[in-house]
Amino acid sequence: MKILIAGGTGFLGKALVPYLVDCGITVNVLSRGKVSSGESVSYYKWDVEKGFIDVKAFEGVDAVVNMTGANIGEKRWTEKRKIEIVESRIKPLKLLLRYLHKLNMHIETFISSSAVGFYGALTTEKIFTEENHSGHDFLSSVCKQWESVALNFNDVADRVVILRKGVVLGQDGGLYKKMLPLARMGINVSMGSGLQYLPWIDIRDLVRLYYFILTDHRMIGIYNAVATQHITMNDFSNYLLSSQNKSSFLPNVPAFLIELLAGELSDMLLYGSRVSNQKLIDAGFVFDHSTLGDAD
Repeated sequence: MKILIAGGTGFLGKALVPYLVDCGITVNVLSRGKVSSGESVSYYKWDVEKGFIDVKAFEGVDAVVNMTGANIGEKRWTEKRKIEIVESRIKPLKLLLRYLHKLNMHIETFISSSAVGFYGALTTEKIFTEENHSGHDFLSSVCKQWESVALNFNDVADRVVILRKGVVLGQDGGLYKKMLPLARMGINVSMGSGLQYLPWIDIRDLVRLYYFILTDHRMIGIYNAVATQHITMNDFSNYLLSSQNKSSFLPNVPAFLIELLAGELSDMLLYGSRVSNQKLIDAGFVFDHSTLGDAD
């Protein structure tokens, strides 16, 4: 099997590419810069703003995996940043689709990303499933647009799979890497009430999930990519502290301070609900890291 990955040089991509290669899959990766190719990994140039992809990247490809998108938590959500967040997700999808049409290609599988932010920034006792409607805030709107464009790949693929991901936890990047230095100093990293839920998935399970989808042709549609254990922000902070044999008497970072510093982005940090992974489990996927204790 040969697959093409867009967005394969980030935190997730750096874990996914070698895992797929170890599983015997040949991988083509689209990259904006120069990267040396290996025996089973080839890198090809693309430029979304110029509407360019090296057509050699598509040769012999059975599946396309899209993981593009600007980091939503990296900067304050100014109007300019909001446009960047949306366009960094929509433009690459449209460009990939245009090239598949241009090359008259039909692939077996297309896998695209979304996020549990689809359900809205709110804290309730409701457990959200794939059947629930979207929320009404900015991040929900982003996810709806993201998924809507991804579904257009039904024209060029036998299967389209969309993953609504939780926070991806791994030692080499993401939230875990950002918060760990604070925990090492005995600093409480929880925010607001700390009772907001934090849907999450271990990066090792996530890369296994991609392989599972690529090789199981029953997988089609939208799935919540989250671990089984429901945790709160307080749980996550306590886990980080205990993993470093630390404890903290410091209070949570006050909500008003988060709102002052982060603006509208604070909604993503201060609110969160539980999200179900039952659809994935029913499909036969087995989580190796279903609780935070398994994530060590």
